Amino acid sequence: MDTETLVKRTLEEHFDLQVEKIPESDNRTPDFLARDRTNEYLVEVKEKEANPALGEAREEAFSKGEIFEVSESLATKSVLQNVVRDGRRQIKAHVTDDSTLRIVWVHCTGLAYDATLEQIIAGLYGSEIVVDFSSEEAFAGTCYYFGFSQFFKYRDSIDAVMVTGRQGEATICINNHSPRYDKLKASVLVHSMPAGVRDPVHEEKEGCALLVDGEVDRSKPNEVVSYLQKKYKTEKLNVMTMRHMEVHMAVPHEKM
Repeated sequence: MDTETLVKRTLEEHFDLQVEKIPESDNRTPDFLARDRTNEYLVEVKEKEANPALGEAREEAFSKGEIFEVSESLATKSVLQNVVRDGRRQIKAHVTDDSTLRIVWVHCTGLAYDATLEQIIAGLYGSEIVVDFSSEEAFAGTCYYFGFSQFFKYRDSIDAVMVTGRQGEATICINNHSPRYDKLKASVLVHSMPAGVRDPVHEEKEGCALLVDGEVDRSKPNEVVSYLQKKYKTEKLNVMTMRHMEVHMAVPHEKM
């Protein structure tokens, strides 16, 4: 099943939306116009395959009888940000009503696709993993808007990004900077997902995330850390560099 068909079926069967394919034209358009009883959604679908060279390198390792290891930084990449940017452009060119919700849907495939999923989310939110070493019970987890974020940059033109994986993973990332933030939170698209919703404002209130929501130069990480220490009244915050690790091995198959 191709990605567009998968997304259309998911919107119709899981979210109970009425979905119309937008005809292609000389101008680039989003893929779908979807509706429920209250809202209208423009949805642009993108598919992003993880680095194809990883698959080739794995086959070469297997041919030599070697174990293949994958080690990927979870920091965002410009090529992934371009996928979101292009989706945003196609939606923006087609919007005729300010109340229309704008959704970019990115489906990740390929070897180590789940690293790609996390890299996309990191770019949306400018997020980092932060650990408070002040006590054993102190915070360790995501800090939203630590760095530059696509959601702030595109706050008027992207309301959410749905990031899905080839094994059924699904995360809807809500843009809390959007003027339609409350409208999206109340929508079927969010309420139909009992898990897999990223909302920085809600997560901070629940004590499971930190949030940089003030004036600070995000090009200077030390200043961001100082801002967080002052906001959350702690002195031992550290940013942790995270990596995605996988190990693959080929198991010989003997015919019975």
